[in-house]
Amino acid sequence: MSDSFQPVPSPAPMPEVELLPGLAAVPEVRSLLEAVDLPIGRWDADGRLTFFNPPYVSWARRNPDQLRGRTLKELYGDEAWTAAQPAFERGFAGQQADYLRLLRHLDPPRWARIQVFPERGAGGRIEAIYTIAHDVHDDVTAAMALKRSNWLLEQALDNLPWGVIESNAELIVTRWSRSAEAILGYSEAERLGTHRLAMGVPEEERARTLAVYERLLRGEIDNWVEQAQYIRKDRRRIWVEWTLSALRDEEGRVVSLLTFVRDITHQIDTHARLLHRAERDALTGVLTRRAIMERLDTALARRTRDDMLALCFIDLDGFKQINDRLGHVRGDRLLVQVAHAMQDVLRRDDAIGRIGGDEFVALSAVADLSAAQSLAAKLVEVCAAAGYDLLSGMRVTASIGVAAAPTHARSSFELLQRADDAMYVAKQQGKNRWNLCHRHIGGVDFAPHHP
Repeated sequence: MSDSFQPVPSPAPMPEVELLPGLAAVPEVRSLLEAVDLPIGRWDADGRLTFFNPPYVSWARRNPDQLRGRTLKELYGDEAWTAAQPAFERGFAGQQADYLRLLRHLDPPRWARIQVFPERGAGGRIEAIYTIAHDVHDDVTAAMALKRSNWLLEQALDNLPWGVIESNAELIVTRWSRSAEAILGYSEAERLGTHRLAMGVPEEERARTLAVYERLLRGEIDNWVEQAQYIRKDRRRIWVEWTLSALRDEEGRVVSLLTFVRDITHQIDTHARLLHRAERDALTGVLTRRAIMERLDTALARRTRDDMLALCFIDLDGFKQINDRLGHVRGDRLLVQVAHAMQDVLRRDDAIGRIGGDEFVALSAVADLSAAQSLAAKLVEVCAAAGYDLLSGMRVTASIGVAAAPTHARSSFELLQRADDAMYVAKQQGKNRWNLCHRHIGGVDFAPHHP
């Protein structure tokens, strides 16, 4: 007897053979049906129970007199008949069928799979159907629990502020959550079945990104976190943070990549603004002393053997007199004009910073000393033009000293000192001019540096 269907005490004797039409009336068949350790019932063309084996009596929790001649609806109610009716109709149509049913007459209720088989009489006419009940409660409840867990997981993943993306070992997208749609701009329908790199990844980032994916798929790394730009469907570029994990099967093979993504554009922009404020002189908007010196250190560290870095040390002539006669407001306005004019002369990769009240340093990668001198000449020219105060007729000019690495110095301190010395020579020579560092500047006799 099955452990799932517990017997009732002292089941009544089976019906007499003469009351059993069809196959159940054949002694050998009846003996076989009664020996099967599963609940078996025979239902005639009117849907009434005409045969049942001992396990069925125990399973039904009724005695034979309560079972015989009853319909399924009469025995177990409307809900049970609603579940069974389509399978019964298929059985009487000559087809095998099965259905799931929660057996509420058991305490506690259990799930069963009911198989339905047609019984054919003379000429192939369907005279009855047989039902066989299988206890599948553990399987059904496990499947239902798994389904609920999956549903809860899907709900959680869709409601996360992070987008969730999954791709298989061929980098084909198999999951694209609602949050991923909101963040990246592409719908699930647009992305499922496409390659991970098919949309959104900037062209210049694809080779590097693919290399990371391949390392994950080969199992060289288990996870990866990075910040990168992404091009949304609306062509807007955003900053995102990717967190990628390699998912493995039971044998340890990487079968998919699970990715969480969040939009960090606001954080990046905020950081950039704060960094800009920290690096920029509050009055003029050029780099602070600390920032320009950091740029100088970085430029020297990255310089290759054939590169030349020019440093222009700029001291404004007559600025103190402007402040004394016209006041600090007019003086500050003139200082800003001059700083902006010098900034406009420089290229995007060049840099200029304010290192004192009226002192500036400009950095530029140049091809040779001639280019460094040309830059200094331009700076002198724009300072004189921007430094003119129309109302008073007073003018601010610039004295500029030029030094280059590696020709004149190799370290930041030494390069700055050489340019400063050259600037003082320009002052002594009459101001409003530039001067290139040479071996005798500042009373120091030094040999030019060569790579």
